[in-house]
Amino acid sequence: MPRSSVLAAARRRPSLTFALAAGAFALWYVLAEPVVALLTGGDRAVPSGPMAVLVAGGFLGGGLLASLLWRRLGGPTSRPRGALVGGLVGLLALPVPMYLLELAVVVMEGSPFEAPVGMGPVAALARSVALFLVVPLFLGALGVIATLGGTVVVGAATGLALAWE
Repeated sequence: MPRSSVLAAARRRPSLTFALAAGAFALWYVLAEPVVALLTGGDRAVPSGPMAVLVAGGFLGGGLLASLLWRRLGGPTSRPRGALVGGLVGLLALPVPMYLLELAVVVMEGSPFEAPVGMGPVAALARSVALFLVVPLFLGALGVIATLGGTVVVGAATGLALAWE
């Protein structure tokens, strides 16, 4: 397939393109350490189940956010705007896997947030909902630090490639 037809197909389906880029980055991030350990003769630890959720969440987060933001913010209109919107998609996609992990914890174990003693049921529910919304955003922000901004760079590069004419 010629290069121009690959870019044309990517431009027709920007959500899928961002999903693939985010999923591929998440897969690389999860597998980088075990592969290096295998090649250097170190500990051959297999990634755990939550790491698979990170890959699935990266794929979903990149695709969903691109479908919401790419055209609405004018990503395809210019290269700088494409890079900015792509970087924003990369930044905001990181909390999505954290929400998936938190939902998995809620399904498996119930609410991960213990209410303080003496708190009423309505206040405890409001506190749990607020923490459910805030904690993944905080973990996503920490994830940007852990990936050294890689999610933002991958998103910006994807947006730049899609906006390139």
